[in-house]
Amino acid sequence: MSTFDRRRFLTMTGVLTAGALALAACGTDDSATGGAAKEGKKVETITFGVVSISDYMNPLTNTSKRVHWITDPVVESLYTYDASLKSIPLLADGEPEISDDGLTWTIKLKQGVTFHNGDPLTADDVVASLTFVSNPKSTSDWTTFFAYYVKSAEAVDKQTVKITLTTPFGVLRSHLTNLPIVHKAFVERTDTTMGTGPFKVDKVAQGRQVTLSRNDAYHGTKPELKGVVFEAIPDPATRLVNLREGKIHIMTDVSPESVALLKQDSQITVHEVDAPSDIITYFVANKAPFDDVKVRQALAYAMDRKGVRDIVYAGTAKIAQGPVGPAVEGHDSSLQIYGEAPDYAKAKALLAEAGVSSLEFTLMVTSDAVMKNVGQVLAEGWKQAGITCTLEVLDFSPWVKNWASGKYQMAMTGFESGFGGGRTAVTVLGPMSSKNPLNFGYKNDEVDKLLGEAWATTDDAARVEACKKINGILANDAIMIPPVYPRLVVAQRKEISPLDEKLMGVSRVSLPPVRAV
Repeated sequence: MSTFDRRRFLTMTGVLTAGALALAACGTDDSATGGAAKEGKKVETITFGVVSISDYMNPLTNTSKRVHWITDPVVESLYTYDASLKSIPLLADGEPEISDDGLTWTIKLKQGVTFHNGDPLTADDVVASLTFVSNPKSTSDWTTFFAYYVKSAEAVDKQTVKITLTTPFGVLRSHLTNLPIVHKAFVERTDTTMGTGPFKVDKVAQGRQVTLSRNDAYHGTKPELKGVVFEAIPDPATRLVNLREGKIHIMTDVSPESVALLKQDSQITVHEVDAPSDIITYFVANKAPFDDVKVRQALAYAMDRKGVRDIVYAGTAKIAQGPVGPAVEGHDSSLQIYGEAPDYAKAKALLAEAGVSSLEFTLMVTSDAVMKNVGQVLAEGWKQAGITCTLEVLDFSPWVKNWASGKYQMAMTGFESGFGGGRTAVTVLGPMSSKNPLNFGYKNDEVDKLLGEAWATTDDAARVEACKKINGILANDAIMIPPVYPRLVVAQRKEISPLDEKLMGVSRVSLPPVRAV
């Protein structure tokens, strides 16, 4: 498809606003930049432009970027990532002591760590956070990672926590590297949070703006910045203008169509990073037509992956095979089952083998512009193979409700799993267990066995190998068929130091090291 055709398609479907098109016509003139970018004005407080800010500022309630972009500099976890993304102690004082049967983890806490109100970090705070997320009745997203695996958490003494498990659960180490530990009095609060991090919450204007200030009593290396402001700017064209004019320093959720334009601006750096940013697909596999693997495979072969990459993502995404993307454990770069372009002949042959003369189905997608465009490109491609796809576009809440109750034929949405799952494939692969309540009809004994092994082992290499095998099986079974692997795209102004792209690989934008340059 030509550049003109792609631009016309995106304009018609709402991705490009008039403001974005006007900016494209402006070329690379940097003279408009001002505000925080004025020469000689040292940056002491940076402004972070995000799509939206959750009304709930408790990082224990969910694992979405709307919360964690903001709270990650405020709260800390027992373990953290080093420069190679290896898990190392942070609030924990060393490695956990794991019993021979794998059912008890004992963790010592670092001495001298205090919360933002001056209270010392104690085992009671860790127990409160763990108990909250391990309660299956909790509405927290974190229950996916802890409930039914963590039997109890208790304080052995003020600086020691004992976690008792229901079954060996080696992936717990990854979960503890991501789970925020908040002050015990803030575990159930939603309006704000309190942690031990290098920044503390100053002011919350619900849904609009959050202001952080430096924690001068921080137990680690103190940041040079005095503060950070998170500003909700829903319109992508407005965020782009604000970044170019220096009104914000960092822009998230950069539109794929804006990447080339921003790269031409000498005052801006664009980070394109492989991160756990997935397009997740689900089938109801115990009902026709998708109870037949050949029908699912036909759909997979007729999928216009190249169209999605080039039309919707402007070339910034990567062609997908299995469900596990390049930033997640178990990704197999050598896996090549489906081509970039659709194989309509193969799809028609598979449908004929399945005895299906006419395939019609409904694809349920979320209502964000990118997913709607993905659905439209796929539907147009499938039409060439004689497959009729009707799009059902739903806001996120009703989409989740239908998905959780199995009221769909095929479902698709974008999802960022890095905040909760880190580099593990728990979020992506978990629903493929036949015992998972979100699994609707797919059963593969080998997948069930491998999933059990993957989550139980404390050997990272063994978990990676198990997930790689699962990824290959699911790709061949065409039970999870993402068209592309999207990349995390973040833009920043050059008057602040470069963001850490390694940490972006687990969805983090690390603000403490940022400084004026």
